[in-house]
Parts: sequence; structure tokens; C-alpha cells
Amino acid sequence: GGAAHRSAAGAPSPPARLAESLAAAPQPFLVEGGGVGPPSDELRAVFAVFGEMRASGVSPDRAAFNALVHACAREGDVPRAEGAFGEMVAAGIGPDAISYTCLLKACAVAGDHVRAERIWVEMQQRTNHYSTYTPPTPHSYAHLMAVQRRAGNASRTLQLLEELRASGLTPSTVHYSLALRACEQHRELPNSLQRALALYSQMRSQGLRLDSRGLLAATRLCDAHGRPDLSARLRQERSMDLPFGGAGKQRRSGGNS
Repeated sequence: GGAAHRSAAGAPSPPARLAESLAAAPQPFLVEGGGVGPPSDELRAVFAVFGEMRASGVSPDRAAFNALVHACAREGDVPRAEGAFGEMVAAGIGPDAISYTCLLKACAVAGDHVRAERIWVEMQQRTNHYSTYTPPTPHSYAHLMAVQRRAGNASRTLQLLEELRASGLTPSTVHYSLALRACEQHRELPNSLQRALALYSQMRSQGLRLDSRGLLAATRLCDAHGRPDLSARLRQERSMDLPFGGAGKQRRSGGNS
């Protein structure tokens, strides 16, 4: 029950005031034509609340803008996500790692790897909107890896995993699974199986366990290279659920934001 959700007695409810809220909100991100199509009911509800905040004289802070960008990201609505991001910057609020990560998530959901790379480049520049430089997070890497793998760019996907490790961050099951699936996409390459097995070894050394998609990709790759013995071994080791320290120590973070 915050100010953004309260209505005066007898006033229309937020859904009934949707058009008014959208009209009162700043351009360009709260317009019908600003995204990939008409916003979903869920997204329109978020816009309505945001518009009511403005109508009530409440200035949205970074957290509020990030929530709006993330709502757009969940829909894969890159134009509206970028519009909300731009409105935040125009309001004099510097974006943080969460802001950029939400933009990358929007691109990942939409499958727009070109725009994701553009956002990634801007994020890396020390002359971007940050007051001080903030490096990408594991979530940022996961979203970019996901959209590049989906686009069939296996080399870029694997490169990002190496960059993540070189930056001092620790890969999670999500990152390794994306990398293994990238290897399986190019199973015709002579070194694809060797690369995948090296990734699997790194996973086990960290106490991680293959997720279902990673296991499927790895076993398909083994079978494609005539190594059903390796495929069986991978399935057996995963079923044991106790690689190098047990499942209780798995790191699963990295791709849910």
C-alpha cells in the first residue's frame, strides 16, 4: 500500500486509469508504438503504476526505473526497455550494473544479439553513464552468452566464458551449460568434443553438476564423435549427483536476473 498504489475515495482504480497514466508518463517508453507491439497486460499494469507515481509527484529512483526496465526485459521488449533506460538517464539518474544487465536480458529474450553486443560495448566503456566504472556481473555474461548461443555464434559464446574467468568472476552451471551447448552446435569441428570435455572437467573441479540442457548437449556431442562410452559416463556421474563436493555446493547463480 504505497503512494503509488493508493487512489482517492471514489477515484477509478489503476486499471481504469491506464490510458490516463500512460499519457501522464514521460515519453518515449510508455507509448503503444514504442515497443515490439502492444504491451502485455502485465507490462501495462507496471506502466500504470509508474504513471501514477509521476502523477502523485513521486520521482522514480534508480530502483524504480530498474524495475521498469526489468519488466520490459521479461517480455523481450527491447525498444521499451531502452526507452525506460534512456528516460532514467535523462532524469539525471546514472544506471548501474543491474540497469545494463536488464537491457541484456531484454535482448536475450528477444534474440537480438546485435543490439546486445552494442549494449555490451557501451557497458564496457569508462565514458558510459556510470559515475564510476562498474564491471559486468555474472548475470550480464550469462545473458550475452545466451543470446549469442541462440544466434549460433558458438565462438563468441565460448570467448565470453573465457573473458568471465579472466575477469576474476566464477562461472556457474548456467555459464558452463551455455558453453557446452555452443560446442554441441558445432559438433562437426574436430576439437568440439575436446573443448567440451575440458569444460566439463572445469565444472567438476568447481563442484558443479551438469544441468539437463548441458547434459543433453554433452552426450549428443559424445555420440556424434563415436564415443558412447563417454556419453554413458557423463550420465552416470550426473545421476550420482555428488561431483567433487556434492550437489549442496553447486553454484547456480548467473542467469536469472
